[in-house]
Amino acid sequence: MNVLKLDKKTRDALGDDMFAFPRTRSCPLNDERHTVLAWAQVEGVKDATISERIEARHRIMARAKELRIDTTDWNRVKSMQLECMSLDISAGDHPNKMPFSGVLTRVDEPSDAAPGGSGGRRIIVTADAARAALPSLLGMAVNFTPSFDGHDTRNKIGIITSAEVVGNALRVSGFVYASDFPETAELIQRLKNVLGFSFEAQRLVVEDPSAEVLRITELVFTGAAILLKDKAAYNSTSLAANAAGELKMTKEELLAILAEAMKPLTDRLAVVETQSKLVSDSVKAAAEIRAKVEPHAVALEAAATAMEASGIKADHLRKMAADIRSEAAAGRMPANLSAPAATIVPAVSASDDIKKQIDAAIKPLQDQLEAEKTKTKDLEAKVKAGGLGPERKTLSPAITALLSKIDLKLPDGDGKLAAGAVDKALSAANLSIPQRLLLKTELGRQGLIDA
Repeated sequence: MNVLKLDKKTRDALGDDMFAFPRTRSCPLNDERHTVLAWAQVEGVKDATISERIEARHRIMARAKELRIDTTDWNRVKSMQLECMSLDISAGDHPNKMPFSGVLTRVDEPSDAAPGGSGGRRIIVTADAARAALPSLLGMAVNFTPSFDGHDTRNKIGIITSAEVVGNALRVSGFVYASDFPETAELIQRLKNVLGFSFEAQRLVVEDPSAEVLRITELVFTGAAILLKDKAAYNSTSLAANAAGELKMTKEELLAILAEAMKPLTDRLAVVETQSKLVSDSVKAAAEIRAKVEPHAVALEAAATAMEASGIKADHLRKMAADIRSEAAAGRMPANLSAPAATIVPAVSASDDIKKQIDAAIKPLQDQLEAEKTKTKDLEAKVKAGGLGPERKTLSPAITALLSKIDLKLPDGDGKLAAGAVDKALSAANLSIPQRLLLKTELGRQGLIDA
């Protein structure tokens, strides 16, 4: 195939007659390759009218003839969907079979509107094409959507059992599985005067792909659905209902019926929304409780750190802090700090009650800490007054173990360590802050730090 490289300069030099769409200069026809591409791109050109697309196909076909391009396969249409022909529903005797019949499409006459996939053009299904395609209809499942507005192959509710061409109509019949889908079957009965058929087809062959009305000479049916016939390709077709008396409904009545059919879905959505709100409220309540409890958990941990620095065990305070955080994270007011644990809505005075109980729990420990501080101050005062020399005591095993972890050697005799050297050694040591405070405090009590 002779291919001419089409750069911007070459494209700009082409005349309007070398484009399938002269107005927009779209789809160039300068060589074989671009002409073939133009045929495939006709439907994708933006802002083109139906008449412009029809004229574009004629230009492309004429140019293809000039270039001696084989257009045998150009008369094939990938797929097409024709919507909303007549549907007839009757009662039937079988408990699980609600018979239906109706017109799937007209034959040998042009459609009033353009079906999907036709590129905006009307169609004619020939009687010969329809008869040849009848086997593809037999045993085909019938599907629907809850709002009767399209196809959904997952919702198969019935089957086509017979099909024939009668006059200018392709008629089909079959049944809906009434016992398997009782609500859908009942709704179809009530809506039968506004429902119709929709079919999908593939492997379509048209007589002239550039014609204004596409004449289909071959096709294979691939799907059928029951849906509202508000977009009928053949407007002249009406539904012939078998039920006694014709059902007439206003727009409001029809909407009410559809709303009733979709009620299970809307009810489910309401349940989901309610559950989501409960979860959201629970998360919000838990966050509020955590906000109230956290300051007191921090206070407990701070008290524990101070006590451990003075050599007083405070594991129970850390455990209390962990426990109240755990309860708060679960959305419960801590049982050992407030009234009942299952209560989620906090009282106005809950924070004050928690503070009082925490204060009462740590007060004896704080008093003991203050007593130790007073004792230390008294000893320091006596040393400064000369009434008591440095009292060198034997260091506890815990302090000795901590000293072994830092680069600090105790002085001999009555010698003392420089305060700066102690701070430097502690800063460089791999010890926790409580351990550093404990070690420095103990060295000070033993009179081993030079003030």
